[in-house]
Amino acid sequence: MMKRLLAAVLAGLAVAALAATAPVAAAAADDPWPYPQACATVTLDSARGVYRPESTWWEPWFDATLRGRSKPCRTGGGPTALAVTQYHVRDGVTVASMSTPWLAAASGTTSFSRFGRIEPDVAALCVSTGLIRQGDEVRARNAVCVRPHRDGADHLVTTFPPVALTDALVTAPLSTYPTGAPATGPLCAVDCLVSPFTTDPAGPPRTTKDTPISDPVISLEPYEPICHSLTVKDTFAGPSDENVNGFDVWMAVDVGFCDAGNRMPSLNAVRYWPDRGVVMPWWDLGQYPLEKGAQVNEKTVAICVTSGMRQRGAALYGVHDKCWRISKSQPDRYQLVPISTRDPRVTKPLMSNIPVPDPEYPPGVCASCL
Repeated sequence: MMKRLLAAVLAGLAVAALAATAPVAAAAADDPWPYPQACATVTLDSARGVYRPESTWWEPWFDATLRGRSKPCRTGGGPTALAVTQYHVRDGVTVASMSTPWLAAASGTTSFSRFGRIEPDVAALCVSTGLIRQGDEVRARNAVCVRPHRDGADHLVTTFPPVALTDALVTAPLSTYPTGAPATGPLCAVDCLVSPFTTDPAGPPRTTKDTPISDPVISLEPYEPICHSLTVKDTFAGPSDENVNGFDVWMAVDVGFCDAGNRMPSLNAVRYWPDRGVVMPWWDLGQYPLEKGAQVNEKTVAICVTSGMRQRGAALYGVHDKCWRISKSQPDRYQLVPISTRDPRVTKPLMSNIPVPDPEYPPGVCASCL
């Protein structure tokens, strides 16, 4: 399934124990909250986020994870329900939505974790203890709120500073809120927040295009690089938004031409496994913007942009412009880390994964040739 490309990279990160909340009062008689409620304190231990950039094929998203704990204010009370409320700002208007709540125990500490792939215009995330009706409007009763703080164009969110509970942003009326759907457990790993995104159903993962294809492939031949320049403007790696045997990579580049005879360079992406370099189809340099993205096999340890191939013995080896290793420090955190074009990980013999074109269905612009 093709989605509009997204652009964005990796992982996320951290507020340290945002304890903060004062005990939350029990619900009033006219409270629209259809769930158990009792006085509780809420502590947000960490928040992580990754912006997945917008591009040609994938939708842009923000991968958000909130982790924390709650504890009853006093003994003898019952369980209470908590929920995450999201505040998005669109064209100057705040759009607020509350997700399905979870139940916290009536005694002791309940740890919670909520993950969601949500729309990237999110301005604040709160842990809420209920709803408040004010005339025709319903607002969240928030216990603790944070906002993602992005440094420059980096896709990684490194800080989530607190937001005052009286801030106009987090006191905006709700557009959507739960009205009785069953509460979940406190630990939720997928589709826990309000979003149009839904995870592919469980089942065997679909294979990526670099899992050597069974169709006939074009044979590789040695060639020398043609004068050019390559500028990488942005890169991204992260979990795929589809059920595949790998992960997503993406980059935006500029290519300059400098050959005296006006020849065009030939560029390929090579995906390096531990024992081989998998050569993907040639780039269409007329594509604008020049963005390449793909789902790559989980065996991929490095990726290079290659502008030549040289023969040594019976094998071909890449002449690389730039190379990156794949870093995966956490299950949901990937990163493209620049490495030397002579790194041992990218000096493996090459194999073609370029399909022989069907004359009845010639290939178009290859935006997924990374």
